Amino acid sequence: MILTKCSPIVFFIISVVIIIGLYNFSMNSGFLTSTNPLVVYATTTTNNPHSEHMSGMNHNPSNTTMSEEDKKRFCGNDMVNSNPYVNEFVIPVKCSQPVGLTVDKDNNIWIASGKLGSLIVFNTKTLEFDKIIKIPNWPEQTRIIGSMVWDMKFDKNDDLWFTDELSNSIWKYFVKEGKFENYRLLQEGGYPLSVAFDSDNNVWFTQIFGNRLGFLEPSKVISNTAEGISELDMSKQINFQTMGPISNGFGFGNTITNTTVNTTNLTNANETLWFSTANFPAGGQIIKYDVDAESLTIHDVTYTHNVPFSIAEDENGLLWANSHIANLFFSLNPNTGEIKTYATSNPSASGNLTTLPYVNAYRDGKVWFNEHYGNAIASYDPKNKTLVEYYIPSQNPLWVNSSNPLRFTFDNNGSIWFAEWTENKLGVIPKEKLGLIPITLSVSKDKLVLDRNNNESDSVDIYIHKNMIDSTTANKNANSTLAGNNTTKNMDKPMNVTMGVTSSMAKNGKLANITSSFSQDSISLEKSTSAVGPAPQSKTTLEINPTKDAIPGNYTITISAKYGKDITVSKMVDLEIK
Repeated sequence: MILTKCSPIVFFIISVVIIIGLYNFSMNSGFLTSTNPLVVYATTTTNNPHSEHMSGMNHNPSNTTMSEEDKKRFCGNDMVNSNPYVNEFVIPVKCSQPVGLTVDKDNNIWIASGKLGSLIVFNTKTLEFDKIIKIPNWPEQTRIIGSMVWDMKFDKNDDLWFTDELSNSIWKYFVKEGKFENYRLLQEGGYPLSVAFDSDNNVWFTQIFGNRLGFLEPSKVISNTAEGISELDMSKQINFQTMGPISNGFGFGNTITNTTVNTTNLTNANETLWFSTANFPAGGQIIKYDVDAESLTIHDVTYTHNVPFSIAEDENGLLWANSHIANLFFSLNPNTGEIKTYATSNPSASGNLTTLPYVNAYRDGKVWFNEHYGNAIASYDPKNKTLVEYYIPSQNPLWVNSSNPLRFTFDNNGSIWFAEWTENKLGVIPKEKLGLIPITLSVSKDKLVLDRNNNESDSVDIYIHKNMIDSTTANKNANSTLAGNNTTKNMDKPMNVTMGVTSSMAKNGKLANITSSFSQDSISLEKSTSAVGPAPQSKTTLEINPTKDAIPGNYTITISAKYGKDITVSKMVDLEIK
């Protein structure tokens, strides 16, 4: 089957949204042109695979042609920033442009420099970058952006697999042997995005432009060829323009690197793959592939106007997806077809920022995702309807104050690591800090009802509780190396909380054709003087009024309390418009 080519306009839109987000916010788009796939010849390394140590990390010949303005956009400023939740580490390879990352069995974090063609290893015990592994025959990068290495994963044999945009291939690094092999995709310009493994250690992958589900058999592949690779052409069943990341169903596998799985309960183990297909500006499908039955189940979500990316399945079979062109994420019940959409908070003072939630994972009863332009790592707890957004301290004004945290992973201890693509940094939220939430929100009702014909409004009381955080106990329980000694810095100090509200009514999270007001927009929370008993609470009331143009339907609103500059806690409330 001949692949239908994308038009230049569609190619541009997909590139902008998937590769670098809302590209026009920061620069002229002229350099982002279609590039023919580059031939890459992987070779076997016979020397010590980690022979290139720290002395070789600052070798950056590809960066000499970059202008000072380009370096500001893509190379960071070498400043280490931190807040009570996030620690950062500057990558010693200049302008490495990290995207994908993963963790090995020894809890080392692996990242890739698509600009310089290197694998870089961070030791979580010493908190140092201590290994560099150069990828053989990496071509000189002629564009400002290096090859986008979106995904990296270790298989059950502890070998590393990663995608490579410009060579249009998937790499395998045999860690013990120090050997690289390179496997080329069948379709020219397919652009591999994401990989997942089945129980036989076969590799399944999605493609941004290939529009096919890929399959790679490790026992049949031959390096530098497409041997051993096959593809499922879905064009007869679905009309779509691009694909999202691929993930395993809940309970599949028991490896430490499968971050979408709660490995403590494998009773629901199933050999299922989930991925999405998408159309722009809105529409797409959530797709289940049954590996054993070799069958597809397609859930069309186009009517919701979401663009689905990254699917995570929870223990109840509920599917969670992000709408990457918006401020929205949503759940899908595959048995009933019911979809419920939620909005992130909006961290900008104007409310005009699109947060772009992208990759998600389900772990410990929560949906975790990164906000590409919201510059945050977020978790949503479906049981108590609470969204927590941890903000990243590094901000690049050329990227609407984002550090471009494009991918994240959990380490073996439950800490969250993420790559800051344009800031040349590796960031982490230590597990010990994830639960140190300074405030708790509660609401007087779970649902608001508006009647536009009779101009009837509704209101909800919001109670903000200042949590008691014992700094001595918190710091004692924290990992002294990773969490540091300032675990509760600023958490128990007086702080202003700024209230906000967003909704699922519009893709930008705004309240469409309804108005809202808080009785108090800003609330000052004082430090409690008592270490015993409940913390003091504050109250504000949110009133929502319909206009005659309000569209009847069922929605959700997100009521948010931003605590300083470091964290936002939100509560979800249902909204019905009659």
